Amino acid sequence: MNASSNPISIPFAELKTLAATVAEEMKSASAVSPDLRQRFIEVRAALFQRGIYDPVLVRFDSATAPAASLPEIAEQLATVAASLA
Repeated sequence: MNASSNPISIPFAELKTLAATVAEEMKSASAVSPDLRQRFIEVRAALFQRGIYDPVLVRFDSATAPAASLPEIAEQLATVAASLA
């Protein structure tokens, strides 16, 4: 997925795979690279556009809520990915 793509046009099964992949990469990362950050934001946008809102995922880069830790976000994204049917 890239920034010029339309996140809502991603097939649901592909979104599940992308979310799980990004979650696993975040779990093993000591810091978020620019590429991983961009892919997380794109996955989160696709989830939001489908009406899947998670308050922990918002805390990745929120200016108004306390930031969540990388492991916390990774675990929550993995949970969301697993719940996608």
